[in-house]
Amino acid sequence: MCPAIADDAAAGHLVYDIQRKIIVAGSEWNIDLVLGPPPSRAAKEGSGKRIEQVPPATVRVAIEAKTVMTEHGKARRNRQRDLDSFHQFVHRYDVHTVAAGLTVVNMADRFKSPLRPEPSAHRNVRALVQETIALLRALPLRSVRGEEPGLEANGAIVLLHDNIDLQATALVSGTPAPQVGDPVHYESFLRRICDSYTQRWSARRNAPAD
Repeated sequence: MCPAIADDAAAGHLVYDIQRKIIVAGSEWNIDLVLGPPPSRAAKEGSGKRIEQVPPATVRVAIEAKTVMTEHGKARRNRQRDLDSFHQFVHRYDVHTVAAGLTVVNMADRFKSPLRPEPSAHRNVRALVQETIALLRALPLRSVRGEEPGLEANGAIVLLHDNIDLQATALVSGTPAPQVGDPVHYESFLRRICDSYTQRWSARRNAPAD
């Protein structure tokens, strides 16, 4: 979906890692997924379309995954604060780094938490999900380095998942899940990551003119 990322990965100029610990001014964050150039000792010609899992020398794209599975009213406020803190941390690390957050929101009418003996009932869960998506949508976005702080990309996915019958877990594509064109739709999320990466980091874009 992103030629700039695909090209750099195929050329061996871009690698990824998961649960990568980043330290900034004494604070640390285990970021769920990072992309960046390989350290010089690991740099090579690349391996076609496959991107290698190697701890990158620096982080160009940082993606944080969050969930709102139960207790939506409490959890969504916590996730909003988490993502707000996340983009501020990432941009203290490097103002050019693409900070992206993806939140999975549960629309099942019950959920079995491992912390409780009985499943929790979600009353009026459709409205809860709508309110949660609206709250996530309110997180600030930024497109260029000089703008106010915010996420470069912010996405939300809606699932039906009760944590009991795992085979019944399903993706919700209709409303209240974000629809095509919504800023938090998954395709918008990917496109914003691609656009920001291309503008800031792509070897193709930043190559000198002939």
